[in-house]
Amino acid sequence: MSDVSVLLGLFDGLHRGHMSAVGELLKLSGEKTVFTFNSASMITKGERGLLLTDSEKKERLLALGADRVISRDFGELKDLSPEDFVQKILFKELRAKRVICGENFRFGRGGKADAEALKELCRALGIDAAIVPTVCDGGLPISTTRIRGLIEGGEIAEANRLLGYCYGFGGTIEHGSGIGTKMGIKTINLMFEAQRVLPKKGVYASKVSIDGAAYAGVTNIGTRPTVHSDGRVVIETHLLDFEGDVYGKSAEVALTDFMREEKRFGGLDELREAVAKDIKRAKELFEL
Repeated sequence: MSDVSVLLGLFDGLHRGHMSAVGELLKLSGEKTVFTFNSASMITKGERGLLLTDSEKKERLLALGADRVISRDFGELKDLSPEDFVQKILFKELRAKRVICGENFRFGRGGKADAEALKELCRALGIDAAIVPTVCDGGLPISTTRIRGLIEGGEIAEANRLLGYCYGFGGTIEHGSGIGTKMGIKTINLMFEAQRVLPKKGVYASKVSIDGAAYAGVTNIGTRPTVHSDGRVVIETHLLDFEGDVYGKSAEVALTDFMREEKRFGGLDELREAVAKDIKRAKELFEL
């Protein structure tokens, strides 16, 4: 039998709970494969978005040490019986020698089979299977749903603690409306990805990476009600103590602290004064 270890799960946030299972995979010998589903294909009507895009998830898993990441659309496999999933996917396609999953893992048509059923079906085919216990924090499981709620509620520091990294966004820096420049406070602008979890609208301290260089920043997420009325959500960041042209470059903005809610000001002078206070507060947080 080939020496292949397979980790099963959605891993839609790669938070601390997920990392416990990833850590178990990395301890094993042989080829380390993660078999997952495209997170976007799992979103149903009424759900609120992704912590990571599918490309980000794959990139992180490979960077952590996985040799292969196989990501399928849920619709392709949702009607397989538990027996067929183990026989056709794990045994024949992946040639798994070892399988790992979390204790809440479910599979097969209608999600009717659980982790213990996986162990039994694998044993019959000579595949070793291990179940990783759920990771709890504060007496509650660390879950994507829990973290999503914290992000939407503005509790970004607590969300980051459960994630094990700072929640944020990436993209190409675009030209904005120029309002910041007119106020003497230049900003970089990123478009919000509709599939991502939208943090509570407001102002955040942030860490920004542009072409490998790190900066501290102040990030506003919202519709800029003082100067715009189209309702479009934008991510607008002022880089602290930085001057230069970065338009067209790739940037990653990671949110560290929620500072205040978005609000409509009486005019540009009042807005300028508020932003100056935001910058002062961010410098205190970053000890600049």
